[in-house]
Amino acid sequence: MQGNKPPYASRDELESQIRQRAQASARHLPPSQAANLINGAAEEEQEAESWEELKAADALEEGLRETFPDYFAAAAAVAGAEAEADRERFRVWRGEQRRLAREADGFAAANAGRIRAAGGILLAAAVLSKPFGLISAEVFYVAAVMAVAAIVLGTQLLKKRRSPLWKGVFTDPKFAAASVWHCASNAGAAALIRSREPEAAQWEDALQILESRWDRRNRRSTLWAEEDYSGIRYTTV
Repeated sequence: MQGNKPPYASRDELESQIRQRAQASARHLPPSQAANLINGAAEEEQEAESWEELKAADALEEGLRETFPDYFAAAAAVAGAEAEADRERFRVWRGEQRRLAREADGFAAANAGRIRAAGGILLAAAVLSKPFGLISAEVFYVAAVMAVAAIVLGTQLLKKRRSPLWKGVFTDPKFAAASVWHCASNAGAAALIRSREPEAAQWEDALQILESRWDRRNRRSTLWAEEDYSGIRYTTV
């Protein structure tokens, strides 16, 4: 049995190998697949047939992590570093996501937030100026009416927004990047465990859980099927 034991790998070696696998998978991931991953993570709980099924899956994953802690410590380090380095790509995708939402809803709805904010600024300026005699009562009245009208108009236009991309997966680039690289690094760790550890076969179900999460990149969410990211023009920075 001793001859079947893999050579010892240091933490740096594990990180290097997991990073290579994760980068090969995630570095050129298109936005539509990244969206599938992020939505898929939320959808996973919805698909479970019972709370007991979720608990059983969590227990399997926890057992795997406790059995091979060095792999998952390395995976966490890789995910954190790569997500930080890759965040700009997700910021670009957020801008593209907003562009698609604006194009879908038109100019007025797209600028609803600015209209309401302008009304708030005008109202605040009028209220702050009045006690110091900087504006007359007539000017204050006109400014207040215009400000309230802008706030009401902006609020109504916000309600007319229909595109789901206003709240799409790239709204928070930090979270989106972390989610993608977490999945990629864990899948890389699972693949490395398979290739190095004689005990891997005993943890087949747990390894499949991690790998299936990464496989969700090829599966469009049914819960958020109306979110279409195919129009995002920039896939790399």
